[in-house]
Amino acid sequence: MAYFSGKLVYITGGSSGIGLAAANLLAAEGCRLVLIARGEPLLDKACKTIASQTDQTAQAINFICMDVANNDDVRQKIKTAVETFGIPDILINSAGIGTGDYFENISYEQFDKAMKINVYGTRNVISATLPYMKQKGGGHIVNIASVAGLIGMFGYTTYSTTKYAIVGFTECLRSELKRFNIKVTLICPPEVKTPFIHEEAKTLPPEARVVKNLAGLLTPEEAAKAIVQSIKGRKFLVVPGVMAKSMLFWHRISNGLLTRVPSDLIIKFASRPSLKK
Repeated sequence: MAYFSGKLVYITGGSSGIGLAAANLLAAEGCRLVLIARGEPLLDKACKTIASQTDQTAQAINFICMDVANNDDVRQKIKTAVETFGIPDILINSAGIGTGDYFENISYEQFDKAMKINVYGTRNVISATLPYMKQKGGGHIVNIASVAGLIGMFGYTTYSTTKYAIVGFTECLRSELKRFNIKVTLICPPEVKTPFIHEEAKTLPPEARVVKNLAGLLTPEEAAKAIVQSIKGRKFLVVPGVMAKSMLFWHRISNGLLTRVPSDLIIKFASRPSLKK
């Protein structure tokens, strides 16, 4: 607890999924929290639940409603948050959406929305928070990407595109922000059991479902534990999950051969009409 005790953490996407799980773990470690999301009811519920399990005299648990895709809203709300709660020691960017579908079914509007929330949203929050972290003299930024941002996947032309962008963006930030004593971490989990899975299932191609199984499934708590450990260990790239780590290892040492060939064979099998019924 000593490492995190008293630290102020901003978490986007903090009302559900990985963000909420990370909030719970960090609160248990003694952090003060500011949860960020669009919906006030879920944020209020999350804060009350976490606060009931912490020392409220030492740990403030607060929230702000914010649309990460709206740069003007982000700048205004981050300014208000800093003035009200203080400059964050740690910023975790967990807000995001995704969809799985065949590329030909994905409209421009769907693609644009995912880019604005996943990529621009992460960019907007960091851009608005960075001047304050520089003023403070350091900090730690954590960006949540995905294994799908390291290995392209069938049915994920939208989601993988946004996550590949986050990977590249975070790689650049890592070296740039060293000048200001700001550490950067990139988390690339496989599929995580969040509400996103149920929504995605409505359009996810059967081939994609089979391929996704190769990387394994984590609970939000397992993903959050990887986040907390990576912050404490000051690691840059973290891929939680044994299956996901193994998949990435074989992908890299074979220049993709040992993941693309099995994936193509699995997709061919899963594409059989009898299996789609």
